[in-house]
Amino acid sequence: MRFLALLFCLLPAVCPAVPAEFPWLGFDRYELYNNSFYSGKGTAEPAEPGMRVRGNARNIILRERKFSLVFHRSPAGAAIRCTLHSAGKAGIRLLGTADGAAFKTEVVPLVPGDNLCRIALDRKGAVKFEGIELVSDGSGVDLTLHNAALLAETAPAGAFEVGLDLPARLALFSPGDPVRVRVTNRADRPLPFVLEGKLTAFYGTSLPFRREQTLAPGESAVFDVAEKLPLNGHWTIDWTIRSGGDSQGGKAGFAVLPELPPYRPRKGDFAFGVCSHPNRWAAGEQELEAQAAARLGVRYLRSGVDWNQIQPTAERFDFDRFDRIVDLFGRYGIEVQGMFGFCARWAAPEETRNAPSYHAWSRAKPELEAWKRYVETTARHFRGRIRIWEIWNEPDLYAFSHFGVEDYLDLAKAASETIRRTDPELVIFTGGFAGLGSHPGRRDPDFQFKAMRDGWKFFDVHAYHGHANYATYARQIDERLLPLREKAGVQIPWYANETAVSAIGGTEREQAAALFKKLLFSWSRGAVGYNWYDLRNDGYAPNDPEHHFGLLTTDFQAKPVLSVYHMLARYFRGAKYIGELELPEGCDGFVFENGGDRLLAVWNEANRAGGIIAVSTDAAGAERIDMMGNATPLTLSDGAVLTGITAEPMVIRLVKAARSELREPPFTFTAGAAVPEQPFRLAATVANPLARRAEFKLRFVPENGVAVTPGEAAVTLAPGERKTLEFTGLTRRGSKAGAVRLDYEIPGTSFSGTLAVPLRPAARIPAGDGKYRRKPDFVLDRPEQVVSFCEGDPSLRDLVWQGKDDLSAAIFLRREPGVLELYTAVSDDVHVQKEQGTGIWKGDGIQFALVVPGRSGAWKIGLARLDNGRPDSFVWESPSGLDAKAAAKAITLTTHRDEAGRRTAYRARLKLDAFGLDDRMLTEGIRFNLLINDNDGNLREGFIQLAPGVSEWKNFERFPLVVFD
Repeated sequence: MRFLALLFCLLPAVCPAVPAEFPWLGFDRYELYNNSFYSGKGTAEPAEPGMRVRGNARNIILRERKFSLVFHRSPAGAAIRCTLHSAGKAGIRLLGTADGAAFKTEVVPLVPGDNLCRIALDRKGAVKFEGIELVSDGSGVDLTLHNAALLAETAPAGAFEVGLDLPARLALFSPGDPVRVRVTNRADRPLPFVLEGKLTAFYGTSLPFRREQTLAPGESAVFDVAEKLPLNGHWTIDWTIRSGGDSQGGKAGFAVLPELPPYRPRKGDFAFGVCSHPNRWAAGEQELEAQAAARLGVRYLRSGVDWNQIQPTAERFDFDRFDRIVDLFGRYGIEVQGMFGFCARWAAPEETRNAPSYHAWSRAKPELEAWKRYVETTARHFRGRIRIWEIWNEPDLYAFSHFGVEDYLDLAKAASETIRRTDPELVIFTGGFAGLGSHPGRRDPDFQFKAMRDGWKFFDVHAYHGHANYATYARQIDERLLPLREKAGVQIPWYANETAVSAIGGTEREQAAALFKKLLFSWSRGAVGYNWYDLRNDGYAPNDPEHHFGLLTTDFQAKPVLSVYHMLARYFRGAKYIGELELPEGCDGFVFENGGDRLLAVWNEANRAGGIIAVSTDAAGAERIDMMGNATPLTLSDGAVLTGITAEPMVIRLVKAARSELREPPFTFTAGAAVPEQPFRLAATVANPLARRAEFKLRFVPENGVAVTPGEAAVTLAPGERKTLEFTGLTRRGSKAGAVRLDYEIPGTSFSGTLAVPLRPAARIPAGDGKYRRKPDFVLDRPEQVVSFCEGDPSLRDLVWQGKDDLSAAIFLRREPGVLELYTAVSDDVHVQKEQGTGIWKGDGIQFALVVPGRSGAWKIGLARLDNGRPDSFVWESPSGLDAKAAAKAITLTTHRDEAGRRTAYRARLKLDAFGLDDRMLTEGIRFNLLINDNDGNLREGFIQLAPGVSEWKNFERFPLVVFD
């Protein structure tokens, strides 16, 4: 059976229904069963084809790994094909839940020989299967299961199975490969179809396709939808299939990946790794993971098998499961980074050894002699195959260890001495510490500091986990991790050995950019390696962050972040870090050298396309490489390269270059507030970065409702000379353009191109009476506005943002003589504010910022409704020359909580003069930003924000601009 890239969903019929039968189980190497035998014994082993079950147990339940992950919408039943080899009485049925309610189907009797068991399901709603139960009389059963299908009554279009044709099961293509779609009619009758769709590249290139045909029952059609794709990287295929007046749609992700250049690891190379849990999956899926990881350029796999599985009793070791993983990935050139932990049940303290909860005994501190024997035996067994060992996982969190830092250092010291005695060449990692943000599971906030201060000599590498967006992560490294290491006197390198961000809520594009930024930033801050978490999503639940970390989906579709990993491995494996670029404020850039080429990784974190950068170089050639690995030639003239820098990260590759120095940028822009239908000032400063006199021609292209006058200008400048040109812009009502197109040319050189000149789009704040019957000025309710502090901890997955009812807000601004008013209506399912004063940021409440024109810094102000109902406010930051304490007294705050409606209202009135503001500034525009913190009782779970910067306290120029009527 060929693999389809999208799992079929059974949908409610809207046309006359047709019976259909969809493949469900193959009982093969791509499925992993956990089996239970009741009132007797039994075995379940692979057979060709299928799985053979034998035993005298009266009840045998087979549970496939993905049963707990997949819901089916109102299936009509199941058809199981099997062969009964025994003569005793036996039958088969299904166990599961429908909309959460448990059910058991009727037992379908089996007869000796071949059987096709049709099991009816009269359950409606979301069905989750929990097992296949074999029921016998206890005289012995011998059954081979061949395959199973789900039955449905569906509209004609729903009877077609549509997906990418992937004989190798991985949605990974090479450049030049044709892209084919497979359509299969699963109905019991011939059906016609019309299939229409498109292939869309990550940056928007779109290729349509259409196919019309009639298929017999069970027949498949495979056809090309693209003979050759024009771009590398991530692609999405979307389709709609129509039949019998009904239509159904679907989509899948795949990637086009060029072959990686040869790479031979050298000592000191930055380590490219991933985390994964192949032990949780079937052998066939383990091999798919290894194939995918090798294709991406992964060199290290952080994985492991629990001590309890390796040594189930004090007397017996069983390395078979971990051996298979280490050997499998080793065949693909991937080295496993092993881990020692968690506690085996028999080695736990007596008071927890017999606890019913796995977490009670597996997180306990083990008996020290048993621990040392386990470490020594395991290290010796894998000698020559596993070179790196990590001592526990996230020992600073209660979710993973029920002991303190002193106990952890006992284990670390014992393990370190044992490992070094067993094999001095092995590399010892600390347990990966779980970041440095606030966390309710970190009982000792100084755990990591104490462990590194008192125990760093036990280790060779300091392992660190940082699950957050780039801005939060960068601040955590610069302001917490590196100072901690210095204060603790740590003299070993650090490794970001589990670091990512979840794409929960459809934020896959942001996830892709986060990998690019976080990996290279970590490298620039001295990290010796980076492991993305995770190779593969853990499931399909939309609101579980663990189901959205992967480079691949659970069913091996590609995500955009996968193509970014491949691009980084393609160009940066074996590279050396050179230094940080001094770019304009809000921009980040790092320089690397690889094989004689210079690689400049740059992006505009402030999301402003502030012109182009000029790089002086001795390169033989130059190109711009996007996140997907597509290269575009850059003009190299007069010993310089000019290229734009935008919010989209990219790499400037300077071929055979020993030098790369920034010159003054040829174009920089300053724009006034762009309010629809109101003229605004646009100034262009032109500087000559060339070594000779040159003319610069500019032409603004009117589009997307934005026009600039005069439309053209030219200026001639001597080397190093600069001049500012003045223009007037106008945006039309309804325009959402954040930039205006500029075509530029430097006659007599090869330099010409197009820039997106950033505007300062402003939100117009209408005058009003304070009753706010109008549309909100801003709305916070989208996943990409959410920052979660809990998504990296599986024990806190229930605290991740669940949607608008969990946390959202409507924001209104208003001015009246001498006063600025902020009114915020917050939807929050649970309101908790136990703090007051400077600590109110830890509970539910608002933090907002105001940037005063002409002053450095900004106001950072907090608003809260305390648990006793009183309002409270606090001022943490003030612009230069202004008094925070005086400003705090000039805030009048009222709040209201509607517990039945789960809404909290905040009305804050600020006296303008106390905040250094006046009516002219409000008319011309000020920058404003806001976030709303969420705490449901135990911790600050995260926040929802208007724009990045308030939490990190940076990039004030990125804050939204507001102009008051």
